[in-house]
Amino acid sequence: MRVGNTVLIVAALLVGSSVATSVKASTDGVDPANLLRPIETESRFLSAHKVTRDEGRMRSAIASKVDELVNPEKLKAAMKDITTMKALFRQWNADPIISKQVIARLSMKETTLVRFVLPYNGYRMEVARSAARVDALVSPKNLNAALQDNKKMKELFKLWNVDEAIAMRVIERLSRNLETFNLYSPLILRFNAYRLSNAAKVV
Repeated sequence: MRVGNTVLIVAALLVGSSVATSVKASTDGVDPANLLRPIETESRFLSAHKVTRDEGRMRSAIASKVDELVNPEKLKAAMKDITTMKALFRQWNADPIISKQVIARLSMKETTLVRFVLPYNGYRMEVARSAARVDALVSPKNLNAALQDNKKMKELFKLWNVDEAIAMRVIERLSRNLETFNLYSPLILRFNAYRLSNAAKVV
């Protein structure tokens, strides 16, 4: 009886050892990288899917915005009033991607191409020239010199105040971020006082 039990126990141990050995042998020849590859592939697929979904949402949002900006009613109103047209142009020109899509959309028809795209391109060139002028007028060299010398400050204010569009762009540029505003707020305040004083003289 004991001999029989002993035989069974030994047999069980041998079977267990054989199974463990076969499992180890089956995994010993496998590159660990191969085990991780399916996980990495799935991760890349999910990431790509998320990027594609986000891009789709962005394209949809841009298309909706362009639809709004080239609404026939807005175009009709712009045709009747130059101020309304310039205001619409400013909205189109606020973002480079939107601007490009607006031009592409309006260029599909000859009527809107002639009535809007050509004038809008002229507006964009004017804005670019104006931006270059403002860049020169608010160079750190000019600003710092004006802070240190009242005579140079007044000379700079005359250049800033040459027309309303330039004046507004100068103020906007100096107020663009908190650091610049804190640094040059004395100039902004004194320039506004200068403009009010000049306006009072004209009246």
